[in-house]
Amino acid sequence: MKFAFLCLTLLLSVSVGAQINEETHDFSFEYGLMYHTLRGEQKANNSKGRLTSDQNPYWNAAYTYRMSQNSAVRFFGGIQIVRFNEPQFGSIKKEDQVFDSYGLEIIRRMSPIFKASIFAMSQDHPTYFARTPTEFEIVKKSFIQSGMHFALGQRRRIGLLWGTGVKGYFIFPTKGGEVITEAGAGGEAYARLGWVGPFGALYQGKGFYQVTTAPNAAINFTHESLGYCFQVSHSF
Repeated sequence: MKFAFLCLTLLLSVSVGAQINEETHDFSFEYGLMYHTLRGEQKANNSKGRLTSDQNPYWNAAYTYRMSQNSAVRFFGGIQIVRFNEPQFGSIKKEDQVFDSYGLEIIRRMSPIFKASIFAMSQDHPTYFARTPTEFEIVKKSFIQSGMHFALGQRRRIGLLWGTGVKGYFIFPTKGGEVITEAGAGGEAYARLGWVGPFGALYQGKGFYQVTTAPNAAINFTHESLGYCFQVSHSF
């Protein structure tokens, strides 16, 4: 009898806890490592090349405010430190770069496990060009990015959780300069796996791949990022 009562109590607690968390505020912080690949083409002299980086650290933080049962707004930002490797032939200037990103996202929950959102953000991307046949220079450019985000998964449940998502966006340069850039597009795919602990704490690991390109500029670029991170969130 006591065993049956304990089992019933456990099932009821799991059933209640398995409901989607409706708390108003959510703070999250993530630390990760990222690889970069930068491809560039200088149309004036028909030269092209590829730069890579080893693992580089980054930090992101976000705050989500739930406005209603199915709507929320998310503010986010981050910073990453990148050191590009020397090319096989020649040297590179400004191989150490610090990129930042920040923006907001308006989220709509379509079902218990599916969400769609639109977002607008500012993100830095690198491009590079040849000053001489053997000397290259990296230039950091800031872009406005706007697009849509679709996510599928269990965001808040007792025990194990999972998720996956895709993003698609257009990019627009914020200013000119020595290296003129044009509009482009990009996308991101990710997957996450984690655990919800007591008191609204969530711990998860995430892997992602992002590619952004501006193919129509006089000096165009394709910037790829492949990384993984550990994320901690707290709701109240």
